[in-house]
Amino acid sequence: MHRFGYAFLLADADNTLFDFPAGERLALKETFKTHGLPTDEATLLTYHHINEALWRRLERGETSPAELRVRRFAELLAVLNLAEARSAAQIAESFVQALGRQAIMLPGAERAVRRWAARMPVAIVTNGIASVQRARMARSPIADCVAALIISEEVGAAKPDRRMVDAALDALGCADPRRALLLGDSLEADIAAAANAGIASCWFNPGRLPNPTAPHPTYTVASLDEVDALLG
Repeated sequence: MHRFGYAFLLADADNTLFDFPAGERLALKETFKTHGLPTDEATLLTYHHINEALWRRLERGETSPAELRVRRFAELLAVLNLAEARSAAQIAESFVQALGRQAIMLPGAERAVRRWAARMPVAIVTNGIASVQRARMARSPIADCVAALIISEEVGAAKPDRRMVDAALDALGCADPRRALLLGDSLEADIAAAANAGIASCWFNPGRLPNPTAPHPTYTVASLDEVDALLG
């Protein structure tokens, strides 16, 4: 379908609209300080390596959100030799609450979403923990612009599983997938999810990174302002 035929926009949340690294850093430092863990860069980097590996496993269907939520801190405590002295479950709960208070948006994201929402229904389609994502969205300046919030923990599947896209289309009342466009920063999660569901995709690639392998997005943009032209 011609690009001007799009009538529904599906958008990823973190690193597409929200500055997740900034919010995560604040939440981690608050949580680590509360539980007496180091807040130095080396500890934060160790956590990131552990967390990213677990999220890749989640996207492959090899773990669950509930397991990921606690296991990332259990593995960190093991590395720090604090497994016997701290509770990974308690740290996980503190972090979830702290992260839910973070809703820092990328530059220009709020204005962009408001423009898009004035033209068509916008759904946020995000891999994440439901309590965190719903709390962040409620605090965000775009809460009134979002027609549907689709979260992997609630769907029971994570992008790139097409069930995430199908849930968004159902929530928006989109009967023709050709009229929907999915915007996201991750080739492996967002663009692959769009391909699996048979809808058009737009890769948000502000770093202008190369894409030598599949999946190939329908469009690529370096700024959110460029998305407007694709919507007609």
